[in-house]
Amino acid sequence: MVADTGEREMQQPNARLAQAFVIVLTVATVISFVHRYLPSVLVDSIRGDMAITDVQFSTLQTAFALTYAAATLGSGWIADRTNRRNLIVAGVSLWTGGTILFGLANELSHFWTARIMIGLGEAVLGPAGISLICDYVSPRQRGKAIALTFFGATLGTSLAFSGGGWLLDRAEAGLFAGLPVLADLSPWRQVVLTLGGLGLILIPSLLAFKEPQRSFDPKTASKGRLSDLWRLRSLFWLTLFTGSSVAVADFAYTTWQTSLLTRSHDLSAGEAGQLLGLSAFIAGTAGAWVGGFLSDRAHDKAGLAGRIGLVQLCALGLLGSAALLAFPLTWAAIAAFALWQVAANIAYVAVAVTLQDLVTDRTRALAASMSVCLSIGLGLGFGPTTVALLNQSVVGEGGLSASLLIVLGVMGLITLSCATLLRRGLKGRQASHTS
Repeated sequence: MVADTGEREMQQPNARLAQAFVIVLTVATVISFVHRYLPSVLVDSIRGDMAITDVQFSTLQTAFALTYAAATLGSGWIADRTNRRNLIVAGVSLWTGGTILFGLANELSHFWTARIMIGLGEAVLGPAGISLICDYVSPRQRGKAIALTFFGATLGTSLAFSGGGWLLDRAEAGLFAGLPVLADLSPWRQVVLTLGGLGLILIPSLLAFKEPQRSFDPKTASKGRLSDLWRLRSLFWLTLFTGSSVAVADFAYTTWQTSLLTRSHDLSAGEAGQLLGLSAFIAGTAGAWVGGFLSDRAHDKAGLAGRIGLVQLCALGLLGSAALLAFPLTWAAIAAFALWQVAANIAYVAVAVTLQDLVTDRTRALAASMSVCLSIGLGLGFGPTTVALLNQSVVGEGGLSASLLIVLGVMGLITLSCATLLRRGLKGRQASHTS
């Protein structure tokens, strides 16, 4: 007996409208990541101007991270029950207001409030955006559409560091001299307020789109959402853990890769940052685009289980990245990071689209939010700390490469195991539905 989920037949919007929406959502992702990482670029200027310590500044990042993780879960639940376009507009307004407040803050409490506002606002974008993409884009094209938003995250992070640093240099050289309001502010404030205002262009762009028709009535289909996920519990949690296992190693790698190059390969922090920034942008972008293309092809050939077969291949790439760290050569460390970026981004795209294909329409945003929460929780909670503990207690100081190799190798094997079990389960599900 098939459970009644309250879902009904629907027609997706035309292709041009879908493409336009995905582009706007990608721009929103770019701007959100610029706003998210901008304080990290301006840290020294802020500390010098406001006379705050490293620890006090770090609490601003903690405030954002904790708020973002908690609010993501709540926003996923809300997005499945309300107008998602309006929810994203509210989120954009909130995080833009928070960024502008950050640029005007004069006390530590004001900085905390601003970062909490940014965390609350940005938490809406992922769950609601992915849910909307699934209603705008056909299953055969979802991989490329979601990959484009992943590219937005990569581009936004790169622009925050490179563009934010460039604009700070220009501001210190007098770029904003003579302009009303901005001219009397510190250079870092000029940068924050200038880039913070970018969020305002998103609001009319998003309002130009209508909330697409859903395959269910949110008012009458709300009670069965958790039961939908419960029926899929084995496959659902395997999908989440497959993505989270990549995230654990990803956070570990991203946190310690710069230190690896400066400690073990005698590069300056500036040289390491430039190499890694360029590598992350090129390899991350390639991974997202290739991941979108290949995941859609895999879906066409093998259905629901096809994209996870791609994740299995990516897990082998992750293991290859770990193996490169065994070579005490600078080029090997850079190649390892680039290979990791390609494989990890392909895996992220494939897992994200598989999750959306697996769950029912009325649980898409909730499922996406749970995936983000688990990835952030496990990734931040275990990845960087495990490397540090291994470096201090097992391999000893100076053995950062070995510590990373261990963590990446173990998580690569876990990813491969989870993906293998998940693919087997998805094949069984496909067989039962066709028999």
